[in-house]
Amino acid sequence: MREKRKVLAHHPNLIINFLNCNKHLYVGNLMVIDNQYFLLIPSHSANFNTCFYCGCIASDHDYAPPLQYLEFYLATKEPSEFLKIPSCNECYEHLKMCKAGSLDERKDFAKKRLAKKYDKALTIYEMWSKEELDGLDFSLRHSIAAGLQLGEEATNRLLFPGFKFEAAGLEHQVNYGPAQHFDVFGEQFTTFRDALDFASKAYRISKNTLKEYFADHDNSFEKAIIAIHKEVADKAFQKQLKTRCNQFAKQHKQAVIFVHKQVDRYLSEDEDMTIDEALTLLYETRVKPSLTR
Repeated sequence: MREKRKVLAHHPNLIINFLNCNKHLYVGNLMVIDNQYFLLIPSHSANFNTCFYCGCIASDHDYAPPLQYLEFYLATKEPSEFLKIPSCNECYEHLKMCKAGSLDERKDFAKKRLAKKYDKALTIYEMWSKEELDGLDFSLRHSIAAGLQLGEEATNRLLFPGFKFEAAGLEHQVNYGPAQHFDVFGEQFTTFRDALDFASKAYRISKNTLKEYFADHDNSFEKAIIAIHKEVADKAFQKQLKTRCNQFAKQHKQAVIFVHKQVDRYLSEDEDMTIDEALTLLYETRVKPSLTR
């Protein structure tokens, strides 16, 4: 029987024929016999009774494909492993809305639903640290602390990769994918939270601003920090330009708009010119000659 299941696992069409010939369905009322699916069994005892999707304690079984769509997958031969998967109650409930038949698709669906549900807690976990709680009043400190704990738990669930398992007599490896890391000008971090905390403190930028610019600049801390610093420098320059032009106009009894326009033109023509140099040029070429007339 074990050899037969190995052959079936390599040939999806044989699985379908095997199911059609040897199993009795009650799809109308969803009373489908469990042995129509291959039970996903953890390869290591440490993962027994563990939700494959998030790592919590398993209390239910999810099905890939879903029980109510089994006839569809059998008829259309759409990709599916026909697995009975240990899952926690929360992932089980989320996956009732998922029609996907493959294990990877269902895992992605469960992760997205968890991320959406715990979005606020995840944001608190990213934006706050335990060290920052001391200066808060009791009510706010209690609320943030609860968010930190829930956010940390949700983060660990989202990062849970699954585990090696056996099904249909074969062992299956989990595709972990490349290790994720975040660069901040030579410093590397394995989590977004740690990178955000470091970048915020090192470059004196609020976490909210940094997170927003990170998303708008190709998910790069380096591009975000450069863009923020450039924007700050531009604002400081424009403020200084306005102040110096107003002072010059008042001193020499010139229209502010005229002074500002001429200085802008000088600066655009010579990127190395300073504001004071531009004002000096304006005085020497336009203001001073008019005084001698």
